[in-house]
Amino acid sequence: MEIFTLVKANIRKKKSSFISIVILMTIVVASIVTILGVKKNYQVGFDRAIEIADCGDIFAPVKKRKMTDELKKKVEESSLVERVVYYDAILYEGLTVGETKDPNIGFLLEMHEGIELYNENFDGFVEEIPKLEQGEVYLPLGSRGKLSCDIGDTINIAFIKGMEKEFTIKGFVQEPVIGAAMIGFKQMFISKEDYDAISKECHGIQTEDISFDMTIMNIHQSPDSELSPAQFQRELNLETNIIATSLAALTLDQSKNYSMLVPDMILNIVLVFAIFLFVIVLIVMGHSISTEIEIDYVALGVLKSQGFTKEKLRQLFLWQYGLAELIGILLGCVLAIPLKKMVGTACQAMVGTLPASEVINATSVLLIFGIVLVSFILIHISTTKVVSISPVRAILGGREQIYFDHLLQLPIAKKVLAISLAFRQVASGKKRYVGVVLIVAILTFFMISVSLLGDLLFVDDAYSMMGLVAYDIQVQAKTEDMAKKWEQVDEQIEAYSKCTDVNSVTNGYMSLNGENLACEVYEYPETIPGLLDGRLPLYDNEILITEFVAESLNLKMGDEVTVSEYDKDASYIISGIHQTMSDVGMAFAMNKKGKERLRGEEITFYYRYYVLEDKTQLDAIEKMLQEEYGDDLEVQVYTEENNPITSMYSGIVTLLQIIIDVFSLIFVAVAVRMVCAKVFLQERTDIGIYKAIGFTSGKLRMQFAMRFFLVALIGAGFGILLSILASTKAIGLVMRFAGVSKLVLTFTVESVLVPVLIVSVSCMVFAFIAARKIKKVEVRELVVE
Repeated sequence: MEIFTLVKANIRKKKSSFISIVILMTIVVASIVTILGVKKNYQVGFDRAIEIADCGDIFAPVKKRKMTDELKKKVEESSLVERVVYYDAILYEGLTVGETKDPNIGFLLEMHEGIELYNENFDGFVEEIPKLEQGEVYLPLGSRGKLSCDIGDTINIAFIKGMEKEFTIKGFVQEPVIGAAMIGFKQMFISKEDYDAISKECHGIQTEDISFDMTIMNIHQSPDSELSPAQFQRELNLETNIIATSLAALTLDQSKNYSMLVPDMILNIVLVFAIFLFVIVLIVMGHSISTEIEIDYVALGVLKSQGFTKEKLRQLFLWQYGLAELIGILLGCVLAIPLKKMVGTACQAMVGTLPASEVINATSVLLIFGIVLVSFILIHISTTKVVSISPVRAILGGREQIYFDHLLQLPIAKKVLAISLAFRQVASGKKRYVGVVLIVAILTFFMISVSLLGDLLFVDDAYSMMGLVAYDIQVQAKTEDMAKKWEQVDEQIEAYSKCTDVNSVTNGYMSLNGENLACEVYEYPETIPGLLDGRLPLYDNEILITEFVAESLNLKMGDEVTVSEYDKDASYIISGIHQTMSDVGMAFAMNKKGKERLRGEEITFYYRYYVLEDKTQLDAIEKMLQEEYGDDLEVQVYTEENNPITSMYSGIVTLLQIIIDVFSLIFVAVAVRMVCAKVFLQERTDIGIYKAIGFTSGKLRMQFAMRFFLVALIGAGFGILLSILASTKAIGLVMRFAGVSKLVLTFTVESVLVPVLIVSVSCMVFAFIAARKIKKVEVRELVVE
């Protein structure tokens, strides 16, 4: 009861510290539980959707003319395969909704079992799916955000040889394999009447080289097979050549990874930030306990003289701060319930799958238990000062017996009175501000790191390093004859502006030593971006691979590999290592002659991009090309505002900056408020002295604020140093999710100065606000003393 009575009195007396710990812990726990919950809910949601749709462990679309009876028999009779489910499909070659164009290929199918239709709110599914009428189409949910479309919009779908059809979007479905926004090709669903009509029309214009008929294979792995998904795909390909024959095979693991790529990047960064916020909570708690022991030295000494043991005194702090943490944990868990729904809904448009609605999972429970354990250990360590409390010293007021001046206590200067006083006060009581310095250093590090991540989007050299091209114009030839006039188009564009980069590139999937990988084929290998080591593939028997491919397949420069496509294969030498964000780094590249050597025939590029030296000529070039070629050439001009790469990643970085800046400001406000409250109690007499010699409340508040501004600058200095040492590695770990294995960051004045000013000025403002109690201090404090 005595402990309970004292804890209750302490909380009532120091409710501001108690509430601060509750707030901080609520934010930390709510963030961690929300992030872990969203990730787990999507995992459960994926598993449910895959089970309902009866998805195979491998999704393999194969052209029907390549789907021989012998190949089917090989796959079906493989000891690695349990069963195969087949669906007929029509290959489309791009689509348009309003002003939004998607050049990726995809597949049109008739509706089949396992595909669920979302309701109007996208938080569940309709019980009975309305039958599609002619001219109607169901799209996967991932297409809704990607194409900026909605129910009732008109979608124009292009097929072989320029054939096009218009459909009305009837609704959105859950298609878990390739339905996410980040996956290029899609499965869409039309009526039987439309399917038959399009199939009949395409049959009349297809050729040996250009076909539309597809068979989508859902290959289920045998339960007796103990291979990982990647090993299963590789071994099956080596045995049957099915992966090399398919247009773009995917394992379920790959599908999940691609679907959650962007949400995982954001959630993982925020999760790490939340863990560091917990470190800040520990710093705040440790500082608060240490300062409380100093302030209450007399009271604690009296309690000790009255028979309170050191264990009981430590229990006093354990219950006080432990109770604040437990309340914060409970509030955080409650707050996480609506937050999980909000974050899950925000991610759903990109993922395309409905997440589960579990309230809390085992991982979150374990992490909360770890938080409680670490906190109690910190409280136990921080209260060791209680052991050395002396009742005799308490009678003398708890003062130190000897006072030594400090070398950093410089003279007070009249001209810079506020700054010199602030500096002297910080130097004489530096232990009080260590916590603030550490907190500011951590927050500054995160803010600078995210700022540097954002800068990557607007540096051309950074694009090239990551294997990207920030092109200004992209053109698509609508006919084969047009695709043979690229040199003519080049000359016409050069008449307006010199081109710093011109190239044609096509993407597809091929097998490299049995592994299904994305392949980028360039017409001019001299300008392939992202070279890290070795040299570009200038000859027809050379390829580039990424570090991820090298690590996965145990390859190095100079090795000879076998590349397969359909029923053809050829040997190549690895000439260099590069990086690309295509297929999150699991890709390789070759030149046009290398692809023609594999196929045994000439290939045609239908796409070409241009990077201009004079950006002001973009509109004039677009107008000229449209007038010259009309419908034979589709022209797309990109600026900083509509560049697809910049717009997507700038949105992600902006979201991260908002999250980290808001949380940082909240933590700075609470931490400064707590430290100010303790410093105010410790310096109440000093403030009375200052008032007695003529200092006004306003000047004292400004001096108080200036003190925290100096402390924040010191902390920001450590944060800058930490960023120099660790930001490149930290951002590199994040970018590995997107396929970037090597990164060089450029520190700019803006990327460093803006975060430093935000944190430092915030500390000053919050300190000025927290110091309003100075108004209540009167000169008679000296009389009391």
